[in-house]
Amino acid sequence: MLKKDLIIFDLDGTLIDSSEDIAWAVNKMLRDMGFEEMPYPAIKERIGWGVSMLLEKVLPAEKHNLLDAAKGVFMGYYRNHLLVKTKPYDGVMDILEHFKNKKLAVATNKPVGLTTKILDDLNMSVYFRKVVGGDGVQNKKPSPEALEVILKELNVLPHNAVFIGDSKIDIEAGKKGGIMTIGAAYGFRGRRELEAAGADVIIEDIKELIQKIL
Repeated sequence: MLKKDLIIFDLDGTLIDSSEDIAWAVNKMLRDMGFEEMPYPAIKERIGWGVSMLLEKVLPAEKHNLLDAAKGVFMGYYRNHLLVKTKPYDGVMDILEHFKNKKLAVATNKPVGLTTKILDDLNMSVYFRKVVGGDGVQNKKPSPEALEVILKELNVLPHNAVFIGDSKIDIEAGKKGGIMTIGAAYGFRGRRELEAAGADVIIEDIKELIQKIL
């Protein structure tokens, strides 16, 4: 069992499954801009680096001059479609309740305004002492900057914290920040990516945290 004072969570693919709503908005954008839609699994595996990087990954390379326009179209759709299919993964609310006496935080590459709206509407905000979005730092994950902001604000040393995420950028951010990492294999990327990234622990179900963290 790991004794930790602070548990930091990634959002998309770790606390919530938002992939269908994001994929819907991506395909609306692609269609509006004259491109072919993409299959849901192809969009899902591109989520996690933030909006700009997602759109870079779905637009043809020769059309990257349209990224700003694409972002405007995508955000117009997604902002009004945040919670159609999006929901917490099974067991998430139980885990937050179980660990409510610890310091809990969120570090995501999603813009903080969208993040707080989702957390509010899913009745999750009450559990978190700090939420850092991708637009709240100079450098998004895999930079450890968001984690460092949380550690400083909540007055916790890196070895007393753990970071849980579903992708290699989460593991990389944790490693760079000197924080133990737990890979969420149930999320968007799966076990193989997390193993390759060198996650300290990998879980298949978020409820496993009860056995991992004291």
